Formats: sequence, structure tokens, C-alpha cells
Amino acid sequence: MSKEVYLESYDKNRKRVGVLVDAYDIQRRRRLNSDYILTFLVPMTSADFRDKLQLKGHVKDERGQFYVINSRQRVRDGRKLTAAVSCSHVMFKLADYKIPYASYVAEAYGVHISTLLNVISAATGGKFTFSVDDTFALHDVKDWGRGNALQALNDVIKMYECEVDPDNFVIHLRKKIGADNGLQYRLGKNVLSTNFKDDAGSLVTRMFAQMKDGRTWIGQSASILVDEERALLSQVPGAIVDGKLAVNYLISPYQSAWSNDINPYFDGEIIEQDIEDPVKLLEAARTALRKNEIPALEVSVSAADLFKLDKTEPRPGLGDVVTLIDPELGADNVSARITEITEYPYTFEKHAQVTVSNVMMRDYTDIIADLEKSKNIVDNIFSGGKIRTDVFEAFAKQAITDITNSKTELIYPADGGILAQEKTNPLEQVRLTSKGLGISTDGWKTVRSAVTARGILAETVVGQFGNFVSLLIGSGNDVTQINTNGIAAGHAVFSSAPFQVDMKGNVIANKLTANYAQIKSSNFTDGAIVGSSINVGSGMFTVDRDGNMYAGNGNFRGNITGSTITGSLIRTAASGRRIELDDNGFRSFDSSNRNRIRINNGSDSGVSAISFYGSDGNMAGEINTYQASGQLTIYGDRVFIGSNNTGNPIIMNGATTFYGAAQFNQGVTGLRLRVDDIAGLDLQLNAIWSAINSKAETNHTHTVTTANHNHGNPQNATSGGGTYTTSIAS
Repeated sequence: MSKEVYLESYDKNRKRVGVLVDAYDIQRRRRLNSDYILTFLVPMTSADFRDKLQLKGHVKDERGQFYVINSRQRVRDGRKLTAAVSCSHVMFKLADYKIPYASYVAEAYGVHISTLLNVISAATGGKFTFSVDDTFALHDVKDWGRGNALQALNDVIKMYECEVDPDNFVIHLRKKIGADNGLQYRLGKNVLSTNFKDDAGSLVTRMFAQMKDGRTWIGQSASILVDEERALLSQVPGAIVDGKLAVNYLISPYQSAWSNDINPYFDGEIIEQDIEDPVKLLEAARTALRKNEIPALEVSVSAADLFKLDKTEPRPGLGDVVTLIDPELGADNVSARITEITEYPYTFEKHAQVTVSNVMMRDYTDIIADLEKSKNIVDNIFSGGKIRTDVFEAFAKQAITDITNSKTELIYPADGGILAQEKTNPLEQVRLTSKGLGISTDGWKTVRSAVTARGILAETVVGQFGNFVSLLIGSGNDVTQINTNGIAAGHAVFSSAPFQVDMKGNVIANKLTANYAQIKSSNFTDGAIVGSSINVGSGMFTVDRDGNMYAGNGNFRGNITGSTITGSLIRTAASGRRIELDDNGFRSFDSSNRNRIRINNGSDSGVSAISFYGSDGNMAGEINTYQASGQLTIYGDRVFIGSNNTGNPIIMNGATTFYGAAQFNQGVTGLRLRVDDIAGLDLQLNAIWSAINSKAETNHTHTVTTANHNHGNPQNATSGGGTYTTSIAS
């Protein structure tokens, strides 16, 4: 690994901050379906520590994977100050998301793995997605989704027996991760040290099984077994009677290899309280026996990372299949998988440490997680001395079913009392004596429940403790409770609940929806009023849920008084003949909802226009002005100015140009003017005729008729028009 490659630093939103040039002793530990942890050291005096490492920030390794900074441990060694930084893969952010109460699955049958994964992804708001890269059988699901998203994912992994390969926020699920690239750990080649351990302490060659309420597959047809299982059980006298199973165990095919004169079998047992089907119990027992019928093999190997020097050498990866060759240690061509790997990707001096195993060994973290889960189950059943309602309903339903389906035989023992014994399973017994009532599932070796004069003894008590002054429905903080404080919902602690009604009738609520409500006095602060409508004065003023405002019983006869009215649309009617005004401009509509006049305001530049439309919807004309030309234009098929019915003049200030007459070979028509209507025209005409008369040199005679005006020769003019004669030079 070249020195130019560094860890990269990112903030809490995964925006790049820089590179960690001073980070050293960088170590990454990954464990199959378990921890993904990155640790490193950095001087506290460096800019890396001061500016680039923040809690809940991120670092990215050379594989492109993001890790969340969870802790920074400061260490002083004399004058040397060092910070040890620990990070976990972003996949473990799933622990910060709670599965919604509405997504909880109490019981479902034949569920596809993607159904549960989609629920987890939805709980994260789509931040995490899943890729199912193999085909998994359908699985029955019970009591799933009570905790956070990471817990829900772990339950999916256990149910469907899959393995996780996370790629940042995309989590891949496969039956087995890793590959077989021919990697060998061979003494004399790449093995530096080896610690080889095989353990038969948990070896099982005969696996017993029980399901809910101690029931088994006894009495079922032997046809539910596979051929190998049936052949092995047939060798045991009394195991199969009349084609039916009489024992609740399976035998391993390796039993004869491990038996001795003291232990013909090495026994184990599974108890699956979530299983009610004998066939499914058989499948669970078969899987458990397969995992425990051979000794556990675990080899810790410190091997040289040859791939750092030779790119053709395979690089070890989590889940990969490897072959161990160390005959002197007893590992001769032993094949197993890498279940844990500790890597030093940024240095040549340190080499990967791998754990190779044929089973997934449980570490301290796994054991603590199981203990915590068991503790949470107990806490969830009992909360402050109150039994959860959903648990009670499940118990009550099953109790009715079991009692109804029981096949009971009454026996009167010689020592007194009455014994009720189950015919299909004689181990299940109920005894009634003068001292009390007892229930046993192991043939009276132990009593699981009893009622005596001293009280009630039971592994599980379903009901209500106390003096019946408390009621709790739900689980976690998704509860509704009734007690001496009042009524509350949304939190297990009454005072923290978002909805509260105390004993004096005071109400606290986050949200209120009411079809009809009367509020005698109110104080709304920093909030909103939400409802179907707001009515004032018997409907004189109404605002409905769509934001429509009505005044005067909805007929707009009322008055709205104020300095400013701001809104998206102002109109005089919802349809038909109306005027509308919004941020796009002004529009008028006729009774047929046709737009007749439009003033556009859709742009801050370019043309501004008033458009007119006919009853057929086509444009009839427009008055517009263009920003660049600085002119006002009126156009249409015909433009009329003025009226035939008025004598008021039309006045145009400034020069007037009849544009287009010559360009389009058009004239100006309908124009009627008198000579004296045009200022100065008389003087110009007189001057022209004077010039003509002064040059008269020909004998041609022309007759000019004038009407009420003196043109050319005032001596020959008449009041009613006349003629004059002049000579014009040819």
C-alpha cells in the first residue's frame, strides 16, 4: 500500500473534510454477521484531531466504506498526547431507527424475506436499502419488529439463515458471502504463526426437540422423516411404532464414529417456543443437529499479506474458503471459512490476522446481546407490575385452543387426588389434591404451575396485578394507560405522554381532530387551527379546508376590511361570467367560461400586452408595447377610434405616421378633410398658383373651378365657385 493512500475524513453529513495524514496504526476488524470496526491513533496536537475528527462524523477507508466515529479516547504518555479513535460501519446506524409500532408482526405465515427487509428500509426513510442476492425459502414470522432496525435485521438473518455483506447503505444478503479463490495458508509459504483448536465439547449425535408448551412430533407419521433419518431411527427399538414416531429426537449419521462403551450418544436439545407445527420443529432439529454433529474447528492464523507485493496472490476476504496445510500441527488440507479478519491495509509492516472456522463461534458480544434480548423480553412482559394486553390475549387464545383440543384421561392414584393425563402425551398432567392444583409437562417430575393455600406459583402469570386500578395497552412507549393519574397515550411515563387527561379534566394533546367541538375560551399560540371549516357569525364568514374564503353566507355579500389582501387568486365567481386576478395577470370570462380580455404579467421583460378574444375563442386584437422599441401598438382586423354618435374630436399629439400604407400597397381610406381643417394648406396652395401665373407664356387655355375659395387668381374668384383663364408655357 503506497504512502499516498490515506483515510479520508467526512463530517456527519458525509461531506468531505480532508485526509488524515497523521493517522497511524490503522486496524480494521470484521466478523461474519457481527462487528465491522475501524480503529486508529492520531496525535492530539495534529490538525487531524483538532479539525477533522468529530463525534458522529465519518471516515472512509480504501475500500470506499464509511465508518461512523463513535469514540475518541485521549491518552497521555508523559508529554505525548494521543487519541485512539474507534469507528463502526455505517450499517450499524440501523440501531438508531425504531421499527414503527404499526409495522410489528405478531404472527404471519409464509413470509418472503423481502417483505421484512422493505419494512426495515421504510423505517429508515429509505436511507438503507437491501439487495437479496440469493433465493430464500418462505418463513413463518412471529413477534418481529419490537425493537430497532438493527435488531430486526439480526432476526431476519437468524430466521432465513443468511449472511450480510454491506456496501455502505446498500446491504447485500446472501446464503454465504465470500468466495473460493484457491487461497492457502501453508507452512513455509505465508504462515507466520498458527493456533489450531478443535473442540468436541458441544458435540451432539442425538438431538431432542420441543416446541411450544412442551409439545413434540410424537405420534406423527414417520413419513415426515427423510430416508436417512428414518433408517437411523429404525435401528432403535421402540422409536417408530406402527409407522408413527414414538420419540422426539433425531440421530446423526456420525453417531457410530463417536459412540463408546459409556456414551452411545451425545445428547443435545432445542426448545423452540415460537414453533407450533411438528414438521417445522423437525426442520429446526435437523438444522441444529447438522451444526453440532462434528467438532468445532477454529484456527487463528497470522499470515504474510503476499498480495501487497504480488498482485497475482489472492487477497483474503471475509467468508472466503481457505485450505490449511500444516501437518505437524494436525491441520493437513483442512478446508474452512474465514469467519473473522483483522487487517492493516495502510502498512506493509503488519499482516492480516484471520480466524478460520467450520462454525460461527460465539464471542462475548454475541453472548451479551442474547442476554440483553432475554432481559428485554422479561421487561416487556411485565411493566411496573402490569401484564401487557397483547401477551394476555395470546395466552388466553392458546389456552382455550389447548384445553378444547385436549384428550384427557382421568386417573385416581392410590395416594389420593385426581390425575388428568393427556392421552397423546402422558407427560402432560394436571393433579388435584386437598393441598392444591398442580400442572406438569414432564410426568410429575416437576410442577410448572400450582395453586395452593400459600398462593399461586407459575412460570408465566397472565392477568392484572394490584387492586385493579390500572390498565395498560400496547408495548414500549406505544401505549395507552389508565391509572390514578388519569388517561395518557404515547409514553410509558404518564407525565411524558404527548396525550394526557388528568383527574381534573385538563387535557394535553399534540394533535386534535374533531367533527364538532365547542370551545368556550381558548388561547392558540404558535400553532395552527386545522379543521373542515372556520365559521364566524352563523356562516357570515367561512374558511373551508381547501383555503376558500366565503363572506355573507357564501354569496360574497359581506365586507372584508383591511389595508392589504394577499393571495394566489382573486375572482368574482368560481365559474361563468367573472373576473380573475393572480400573479399571471388579469382575465375576464364570459358566461361560457371563455377568456375575453387578458392582461399578461407572466414576465418581467419583453412584451406587455392587453389581449382581446372573440366569442369563438380566437384573438380579436391586442394592445402591446415592446421593451426594446419603445412603442405602443394596437392591432386587429379593424381598429375603430371614436364614434359616429359624438362630436368630440380625436386628438393626436405629436407626429402621426400611417405605417404600412406604402409597404403593403395599401391606402388610407375613409378620411374626409376640408382644406381649412389642415393648418397652412391655404397659404401653400396660393403660393403654388402665384408661381404658376408668373410663368404663363403659352396660349393654352385651362378652366379651373374653385369652390368657395380663392385659388391662384383672386380677381376671378366667386363666392359660389367660378373659372379663370390663364396661359401656360409649353
